[in-house]
Amino acid sequence: MEFGELLKAFLLDLQSLFRFQVSNPDLTLPQILLLSTISDEGTDMSSLSKQMGVDNSTMTRLIDVLIRNGWAIKYKDKTDGRVVMVEITKEGEVLQGEIDKKIDQFGNEIYNSISPEDREEV
Repeated sequence: MEFGELLKAFLLDLQSLFRFQVSNPDLTLPQILLLSTISDEGTDMSSLSKQMGVDNSTMTRLIDVLIRNGWAIKYKDKTDGRVVMVEITKEGEVLQGEIDKKIDQFGNEIYNSISPEDREEV
């Protein structure tokens, strides 16, 4: 098997495992990752698009779902009106905390499944 095929299989398995471990019936995997990406002070849409590896129109659709559910707001930047900022609401912070907790638990489970000898190599 070529390295590219192995990498693809690994990423698909990791995505499936991540989705199972951090699942939320109200959110897709990209929305879960997006909630975990938005900083407490707010983040501009262009930066979010780059971090998530999606175009601006896809990011707008993802953000709009969060807004409709009351988990985020968007507004024009005070210093540059061309920049659209996204911020998590109080409800979104609660959800973000739950997601981050699940991600930490998932990471700890993976880490703890690695032998002490192999951990040192990582």
